[in-house]
Amino acid sequence: MPRTEKQNEAIRAATRTNILNSAMRLFAQKGYAHTTTRNIATAAGLSVGLMYHYFANKESLLQAVFDFVMARIDERITAVLQTSPPGEVLPNLLHAIFDLLASEPEFWSLFYMLRTQPAIMAVLGDAFRERTAMLRSCFVAELAQAGWPQPELEGYYLYSVIEGAIQQYLLDPANYPLAEVVEKMIAQFGGKHEPV
Repeated sequence: MPRTEKQNEAIRAATRTNILNSAMRLFAQKGYAHTTTRNIATAAGLSVGLMYHYFANKESLLQAVFDFVMARIDERITAVLQTSPPGEVLPNLLHAIFDLLASEPEFWSLFYMLRTQPAIMAVLGDAFRERTAMLRSCFVAELAQAGWPQPELEGYYLYSVIEGAIQQYLLDPANYPLAEVVEKMIAQFGGKHEPV
């Protein structure tokens, strides 16, 4: 019996996801510049010709990997922004970011390896900076509402603390006190600012 259109769509979606996951893993392990489309097709268990049916070239595949990764992150952030009352956005954002980190450390590790490659930053640097600025602006808005005197500077500082915590966790996930660090961030930045 021939497959239905719905079954064909599901197969195409699964194949596309398989290609994206294979590309992400290889870009992180071998580097973007040293990964060929043939490497990706082999890792995905496909012919190169079939892979080109899904992606025109390696650069379009890299863009799709970026969009795939950002969609996973944006989904969590958007849910927090849409459901959190004022004053609770920042603590809820911190929990969402670090819950995603703890539940998918391999994903984050690959993501961080991708972000540090010059060949990738040459293609996606502006997109990474734009996403960073967007998240930081959420922090700045919350810090301003909480009465911090320099919310822009504090937003940069908080983002730096988050980045550092993520990297430290990825270095030693078994021993890093992630929950305690998150609660310390929330205690420091999550409520009304009290002048010193």
